[in-house]
Amino acid sequence: MRSLYGKFLLYLFLVFFLLPGYAEASITLKITVINPSEQKQTVPVKVYLPVEVKPQDIIYKEDLEVAYDTQLGSHYVFGEYQIEPLGVLEREIEVSDIWIIPDLEIASLRQDAKKLKASAEKTEMTQSISLIYNAIEKKLDEINQLQKIPAVSPTQHISDYRYCLGLVESVKNDLVQARTLMAQLPAKPALAATVWKIIIFVIIFLGVLGLVSYIIWQRQAKLIKEVTPAETTEDISFTEKPVQEEKPATPEDIEKIIREG
Repeated sequence: MRSLYGKFLLYLFLVFFLLPGYAEASITLKITVINPSEQKQTVPVKVYLPVEVKPQDIIYKEDLEVAYDTQLGSHYVFGEYQIEPLGVLEREIEVSDIWIIPDLEIASLRQDAKKLKASAEKTEMTQSISLIYNAIEKKLDEINQLQKIPAVSPTQHISDYRYCLGLVESVKNDLVQARTLMAQLPAKPALAATVWKIIIFVIIFLGVLGLVSYIIWQRQAKLIKEVTPAETTEDISFTEKPVQEEKPATPEDIEKIIREG
């Protein structure tokens, strides 16, 4: 009975002595296990990490192993140790500080909101988009302020991150709503003007192309007229042969033909 009572206290202390420590750019989780009994005990240690932590985020874990719980969707560290009577076991796990919204992402969301506000100017959606834009600006400013203030503990730091993550999702939903409102606007007059400019440009281009073709055709026709008379004079020059007049046959000619035959 005493042994069971000691083991119960051991696991109770394991939970309450999971104390995280904080450092810039990384967070150190300290695991402390106390054996309150007067007997040496073999203790299995299993501690779940924050759900955001992946194996590649772990910088240092001493001799602990890492595994994944598919049911809880979280990684955990584990090991088995022998603790002396009234002994204390301490282990540290250092992980990268992944609980920060990147400044580049915040700037990108702010820029998208500004573009939507600018495109809504002088339209019937100006007031609605302005309200959405102001709400987005307020949320992004809150994220910046929270991330600039040093957290009193890693637990608070992680809690602030998850709150900021919710604000980011809210901003993205606001942007979707703003784009949906903008899609309901009729086509802008500027778009129709652009189409007409393209049509006029095509007409002018075809007109210039036709004029150039006509000028080239006129020049070719002129060259043909200048060359044709000289070539015709040379081709039709020839010498006529005189036509011999036939004489009527005489009796002497007839007799000569019979003799020769």
